[in-house]
Amino acid sequence: MLSYRINEDAELRLLQLQHAANLFALTDSNRARLREWLPWVDSTKTLADTQTFIQETLNRLAKQSGVDLGVWYKGQLAGTVGLFDLNLSVRSAEIGYWLGAEFEGMGLMTNSVKALLWYAFEELELNRIQIRVATENLKSRAIPQRLGFVLEGILRQQGRLYDRYVDMALYSLLEAEWTNRPDLTLN
Repeated sequence: MLSYRINEDAELRLLQLQHAANLFALTDSNRARLREWLPWVDSTKTLADTQTFIQETLNRLAKQSGVDLGVWYKGQLAGTVGLFDLNLSVRSAEIGYWLGAEFEGMGLMTNSVKALLWYAFEELELNRIQIRVATENLKSRAIPQRLGFVLEGILRQQGRLYDRYVDMALYSLLEAEWTNRPDLTLN
């Protein structure tokens, strides 16, 4: 999945080094908000940090251990979505995502995750996808809930956000569950 059109206004595209300035600007303008839930924000201080991140994502893609995509809305980079901890022998992966504040509430991330699920189950033939999210991050928790993921449990103090530990909700979706939900598959 190097690119995928979500609808007439939005698409997913593989993050490339030429996107670094846009991604850094989006991160920087959302820094305080992102820092509440994402542990990497303080280590992304410069354009060079974002370039390094994108190069690492391209290396993961080459090693078939992950894929990171930009979420584009009307030609603007709106956020990212990706598969990480991709294990083709076990046929599993985890999904992570974030959006800039100005792009929330339009269904962009739900549809982006839905497209990534299609890629994971149909193209990569994975069996299990999981999403871990801080229990208090209700906006992010709504995405797996909307998409039919099963809440497997709460991982107590499994995440660390700067000066505090947070409990993480662990959601999963199996290929058989995906197949049996025609509303989740792409047309």
